[in-house]
Amino acid sequence: MRIGAFGDTSRVKALELRPSVVYVDSRKLKAYREGVVPLIWVPLAASAEEGVVDAFGSRGLFAFGNSGCISNPSVQKRVLGELRRLADLGYRAVLLDALRLPSPHDGLLFLSACFCEHSVSVVPQLEGLREEVKRALAEPSPRALRDLLEKLARARAREVEALLRRIREEARELGVELVAAVFPYPLSRYVGQDPRVLYRYLDEVHVMLYHRCSGPACLNHEAYSLYRTFLEIGLGERDALRLLGSVLQVELSEDLARSLETEGVPLEMLEVFMRVNGHIYRDKYVPIVWLDEDVAGKVSYYLEEYGRLDLFAPKG
Repeated sequence: MRIGAFGDTSRVKALELRPSVVYVDSRKLKAYREGVVPLIWVPLAASAEEGVVDAFGSRGLFAFGNSGCISNPSVQKRVLGELRRLADLGYRAVLLDALRLPSPHDGLLFLSACFCEHSVSVVPQLEGLREEVKRALAEPSPRALRDLLEKLARARAREVEALLRRIREEARELGVELVAAVFPYPLSRYVGQDPRVLYRYLDEVHVMLYHRCSGPACLNHEAYSLYRTFLEIGLGERDALRLLGSVLQVELSEDLARSLETEGVPLEMLEVFMRVNGHIYRDKYVPIVWLDEDVAGKVSYYLEEYGRLDLFAPKG
C-alpha cells in the first residue's frame, strides 16, 4: 500500500501514516529531494496575453488567475522547459496539474473558451462553434447547452491530447515517469481530460476527489458553480438541476444542489465517483481525497479498497 501527500504533511503523519511520496510545487525545488515528486502547473501564464479567449473575443486567465491557454506556444515552452530542468536535477517522475482548459469555477469561460488562434490551429472545428456558443448563451435551453458542452468536450480533448503527446515524448527521452492530477469522470471530459487520452499517455492517473472545499477542482464547488452559471444565463431551476445531473451522471435534489458549496458532496456520493473512476483507470488509478474530519475516519478503508491513496491536507 502507498500513501502520497499534498499540502500539510504533518496532518497526514498525525494519522500515524508515513507518506512514501510528497508532491511539491516544482517552482520551489532548486535541488533533488528524496521522496518528492515535483508538481508542474501546466497552464502557468506569464501574463494575460497568454490567457484563453472566449467566443466574443475577450481574453482572460482562469483557475487561480494564473492559467493561460494550453495551446499557446509560450505556455507549452514553459512546461517543457520545466520538465527538462527537473530531469537535470535528478527527478525521475513528475506530476502534471491543471492539464486542461477552464472549468465551471471560471463561470462563462467554461462555456465559451478557448477560441484563440492557437486553439483554432489545433482544432479548426472551433471556428464553427463560435456562433453556436453565442446562440446558446443568448437563448439558453437544456438541449442547446448539452449539445454545446459535448462539442466543446471533444474539442478540448484534442487540445489536451496534442500537448500531452508532446510532453510524453519529451518525458520518454528524459527517462521521466509522467503522472497527472485530474478531474473525476464525468466532469473531467468537459475540461478536456478524456479518460481514454489520459490512460494512453500517463503512467498513473491521480483523480481529485475533493468533497468539501471552495476552489478550482473541488468537486462540490465545481458542481455548484456550474449550477449557478446555468441559473445566471437564464435557465430555470428545474432545467438547471436536470442539466447538472446529466453532466455529472447523478441524481440531485434541489436542496443538495443548493448546499453543495457550503456542505459539500456527501461521502456516499463521492464514493460512487471513486468507484467509477477506479473502474475506468484500473491499474493506473490513484484517488486523491481531501483530508478533513469526515475523510480521516475512512482513510484505512480507502487504502484497503484501492491500495494507493493520496491525501490533500489543507494547511491551517
